[in-house]
Amino acid sequence: MKLIHSHLVKTIKPFRKKLLLAASLSGASLFMAVGLLAASAWLISMASTRPPILTLQVAIVAVRFFGLGRGVFRYASRLLEHDAALAIQSAIRQELYKSLERFTPKQFANLKRGQLLRQSVTQTEEIQDIWLRIILPWLSAVIAAVAGISIVAFLLPKAALAISIIFFTSLVTLSFVAAFSSARVKYRQHSDQLFDQIMQSCDSSQEAALFGFNHQLQTQIDIAQDKLDLIDQKESKTVGIAASLHSLFMGAAVIAGAVFAARAFISGDLAGVNVAVITLLPLAIFDNLSVIPSSFSKIRQHLESAVSIEKLLNSAPISKIDFAEPTSFNQITFNNAYPILTGVVINPVSARVQVNSPLVIMGISGAGKSSLINALLGFLPYGGGIDIDGVEVRNIEQESKSSMITVLLQNDYLFNSSIRENLRIANQSASDEQLLAALADVELGELITSLPRGLDTHIGPYGYNFSGGEKQRIRLARVLLRNTPIYVLDEPFEFLDSGQARRLAQTLLDRLQNKLVVIVSHLEIAGTNNLVNFSKR
Repeated sequence: MKLIHSHLVKTIKPFRKKLLLAASLSGASLFMAVGLLAASAWLISMASTRPPILTLQVAIVAVRFFGLGRGVFRYASRLLEHDAALAIQSAIRQELYKSLERFTPKQFANLKRGQLLRQSVTQTEEIQDIWLRIILPWLSAVIAAVAGISIVAFLLPKAALAISIIFFTSLVTLSFVAAFSSARVKYRQHSDQLFDQIMQSCDSSQEAALFGFNHQLQTQIDIAQDKLDLIDQKESKTVGIAASLHSLFMGAAVIAGAVFAARAFISGDLAGVNVAVITLLPLAIFDNLSVIPSSFSKIRQHLESAVSIEKLLNSAPISKIDFAEPTSFNQITFNNAYPILTGVVINPVSARVQVNSPLVIMGISGAGKSSLINALLGFLPYGGGIDIDGVEVRNIEQESKSSMITVLLQNDYLFNSSIRENLRIANQSASDEQLLAALADVELGELITSLPRGLDTHIGPYGYNFSGGEKQRIRLARVLLRNTPIYVLDEPFEFLDSGQARRLAQTLLDRLQNKLVVIVSHLEIAGTNNLVNFSKR
């Protein structure tokens, strides 16, 4: 499994100095912990001989120094570690959202929303935990072991060798136990199922309440959760076994240290006050090994999260040509163009869109009208040619398309917010006067100004506070607030009566003069003769 992933490494790279500093402080904290235990053991042993108080002064100061240093360094390291980890998590999520912005509707259709939710929430947290729960515990264990064994080696090399052998045997054994636990192998699969069930339950909540199948949805969620709980229980057993082995090895190291220290004391090779030091130091040496089984068992899961996020980041489309701040274009050309759809054959279209000569695409539902403009927008692959001033749209950077094309799709989303905020999606700097002027153009000005809260009126969830025709006119007002060279409008007069549709069609054509306009409609639009009729093909 690849451990180095370009996007993730690039995202984490700016924080490497902070991570290294946090690791250094953590190492200093562990060194202080080992020193504290060694100094305390020596002080207690020496104090038992009732020497002059001046003999103990250095040890007393050392205990204070190591005790304060341990707390200060530990606190500082935790601050830096979590600050860096949270910053990395935030940076990864930003990269993830930027990547998702470039996704086409077809790509989104291939994504499971539950899986996407897990990737953006849980898996980004798991990537953060690679440092906090895996790398740092291992680093801490090594630092504590090196510091503790070095002190023992200085006092009694034979004891240091015995403790080292037990330590590395413990490290290998605990890692082996955690690594061969298969409990987490299917964790990701069941977790994705749980998220999918939750999303499905949320989407179907109204229908479930209406037709009485809430219980079935809840049962499916419970089943998915039970599978995860079973995996957690299996992992808990493994961690429990590993914890017991950890205590066993720690006890063995303490006994080994005590035996070697006692023999050396009897033979006169070791001062009596150092017996306690050698006996107690294994407690500090082995202390950080307790988290190794838990961290080791999650390595696979966390690395899978890294691979999953990297795959999502790499799946965003990469285009070739970037139009910088486009102001105008001369024409859009369809040259035997047809959208490529699985199991559907659509006749090629040849047409030209020019300034003040909008293209109107007509036809019955399902004929391929919306699919054709989705191909123009880059949402669907297409055959033949579709170009803007001679440049194939498949070669244009998606962000450039967003900046040069205003799009109105069927049932464009209206947020559960105020009318003002929904309109300003099109133009963040628009004044209230401009908003009201756009609403007046779509024959909503009087209605909105007559409302008690005016532009601050909330549209409501799914736009429930307004009728279908009123919502459609709010969408049209949003279109008029945006100034781009190209406008693509899919069924802009849906939910409107014929008279109102004719009036708004004329208003749109008047407001969008000197623009390239493509309109998909069931209705004939007066004043336009550039037509593509799918019903006659």
